[in-house]
Amino acid sequence: MFRPILLAFAALAAALSSARGEAILQYFNTSWKEIERRIPEVAEAGYTSLWLPPPAKGGSGAYSVGYDPFDRFDLGDKNQQGTVPTRYGTKGDLLRLVEVAHRFGLRVYFDNVTAHNAGPLDNVAAGTLFPSMPGFVPEDFHLVKKVGGGWKKASDSIDYNDEWQVLNRNPFAWDIAQEDPNTSFDPVGQTEGLDYAKWIGVRHATQTRLYPDNDLPGVTDANGVVFHPFADKEPYQDTGYTDGNSLVGVTNLGGGYIVYNGGGANVGAGNGKFDFKDLNGNGQHDAGEPCEPFLDNGVDATAPAHQTAAWGFGDGKYNMGDPVAEDVNGMLIRSLKWTIDQTHCDGFRLDAVKHVPSYFFGQQFGTQPEKDRSSDGYIGRAQAQFNLTHGYADWSNHRNSTYSTEAVRDDLMLFGEHLGAPPDPNTYLAAGMRIANDNFVNTVGGYAGIGSNMSGYDQHGAFTFGVNEGVMYCLSHDNNYMAGSERPAAHAYMLTRAGVPIVYTDGY
Repeated sequence: MFRPILLAFAALAAALSSARGEAILQYFNTSWKEIERRIPEVAEAGYTSLWLPPPAKGGSGAYSVGYDPFDRFDLGDKNQQGTVPTRYGTKGDLLRLVEVAHRFGLRVYFDNVTAHNAGPLDNVAAGTLFPSMPGFVPEDFHLVKKVGGGWKKASDSIDYNDEWQVLNRNPFAWDIAQEDPNTSFDPVGQTEGLDYAKWIGVRHATQTRLYPDNDLPGVTDANGVVFHPFADKEPYQDTGYTDGNSLVGVTNLGGGYIVYNGGGANVGAGNGKFDFKDLNGNGQHDAGEPCEPFLDNGVDATAPAHQTAAWGFGDGKYNMGDPVAEDVNGMLIRSLKWTIDQTHCDGFRLDAVKHVPSYFFGQQFGTQPEKDRSSDGYIGRAQAQFNLTHGYADWSNHRNSTYSTEAVRDDLMLFGEHLGAPPDPNTYLAAGMRIANDNFVNTVGGYAGIGSNMSGYDQHGAFTFGVNEGVMYCLSHDNNYMAGSERPAAHAYMLTRAGVPIVYTDGY
């Protein structure tokens, strides 16, 4: 039997499928394999897209539903927090799910958490990478020094009418400091609200696959910003290379390399990574450096137009990403771009955006064309990566199809959860996202439900942030309390009105 919540509204969703529009199924609490198995039924029911939980490894390991992010670069392929898979499965399971969803014409949106991170706050000095929280240092968060050493939050208590507290305190986990300078960090005492400089440094020094390859030309956006593709994608045999003993050529370390030849020991066979002799010490494989056999087909073998030297095809080297110094904002942006690159997903629901300064997300001011083409900020950079990954060429506008259900979709769908000011939700809308709030569920669903008085129900975009600016839902992972008798009427109303509707199933 398919989920009752899906059967109940299948006919209504199917009626919408012939029109250009959006009907999102929020499919939670279910393994990637199970969702993949149900994709044909989901598509047949008329849904156009899936909203899935955060895909990365959480702080509670296999038990994590995803809202306690631990390592944003672990999609279920690293042995961390006591598990390789996430709660939902392995990275391989996830990628197959996205592939099958796309095959059936479904877009895939992941939940995404920007406000906080989980993991142990090891007793390290400021400016030192946490050994147990990959990629982070203490001053990436709003923290104070504990008596006797270590770190803690100053307070979990929030007055939600005080914007500073909303932005600088977080009751869920360690609150990330996106602002510059950090407005609440004390590395000496325990004083809340002190300014402190952001830390800039290389966060994943040896993990080149987590970085774009800045040696390749890349693609230039409408404002002249160059975006480079992620690399480390050329297939290799993992047979190792011969570290020869016969020296046949030497140049100085100022720009050349040493070439070895002849017999010698095998290096790196079967270790699961590309091995080469870094003769010039630059951390990259260069043409002529001994290495294990690899297929020199560049960083994007899926696009015939990219089978050129500009994309690393036939250039004699294994193209690798370039680790660079960055602040925490840069790492968060890189992690989102990497997620798009790895999964080929189509959008994100942004969790609890009110706990993050709105300017972090994208350009908010200027003329509409200026904002629309901007690749600045968290979601501006993500839109650029979306173009790069999928081969779209609409660099003059990153937002038009995000804010329309009628335009041909060539942008990420982005909707941010914002449940009330402060901060002003309009500033997040201006940064390039739709707004998701609880007005619809609290008015039409939930404890209120559709009553005898339906005054105002015929108003365009009623109970949402707007047809083109908001989304609407009768239930969600946070609001699954609607009385059963109200659900058919509430969903019928939602699915037959203008806007972006979301139907929720929790896997039961």
